[in-house]
Amino acid sequence: MKDGERLRTIIAERAFDLHYQPIVDLETGAVHHFEALIRFTEGASPAGAIRMAEELAMVTDLDKAVADKAVRKLNSPGFGLTRIAVNVSAASLASDDYVDRLLAMTGDRPDVRKRLMVEVTETAALNDLAAADRRLARLRETGIQICIDDFGAGSASFDYLRSLSVDIVKIDGAFVKTLADGGKDNTVVRHLVELCRALEIDTIGEMVETEQVADALRALGVNFAQGYLYGRPEKEPRTRVAAAPARRQGVTEGWG
Repeated sequence: MKDGERLRTIIAERAFDLHYQPIVDLETGAVHHFEALIRFTEGASPAGAIRMAEELAMVTDLDKAVADKAVRKLNSPGFGLTRIAVNVSAASLASDDYVDRLLAMTGDRPDVRKRLMVEVTETAALNDLAAADRRLARLRETGIQICIDDFGAGSASFDYLRSLSVDIVKIDGAFVKTLADGGKDNTVVRHLVELCRALEIDTIGEMVETEQVADALRALGVNFAQGYLYGRPEKEPRTRVAAAPARRQGVTEGWG
């Protein structure tokens, strides 16, 4: 109970940090956007606190607090055209509360909406997919993009892909990190990329730590990559990462 009350206070007072990890275009090497990752204690995983927030029905408040901090960062002077993705628990899509709040906090800044992405996580069950899709559609109508996070890590991933209108799928790192070795994961990712391409959905490979894995993702047609090869989560976004590969003729940059 004491831990729960402490977490409630942290959320209410926004007494946590956001660290930003770059996601890069695999063809150009340019930073496409950043994922905002919550940090309660320097160097410690936030997973336990997030589980507690879900168990104690505080996760929607947490998700709104994270979005609030990210939108403030997008609105800050000198932040330019940088784009940010924020995570939202499936539990926060069980009502209109989260979507209403996100639209309210960006209502006077349509340019910010176009620089914002929501990543739907599967840490909690999304029971009413049709209702969740309607809520996500409200965000997409304003220019906010939707991503399915950690695709393949949970049992409902394909249900999400089939039932939700999304712009990007992030392939779970468990599949990505072994791609350079070939084998079944390579086959799975190749067919997933083909499916997403047919559905006009972009793909991100996460947990990219070596050039060999990046090359494998590029060969499979994955659009973007995230991982320590390009940068660790940092308090301030870095717009420059490792040197870019040669740009392929005809490739264009952009979020939408």
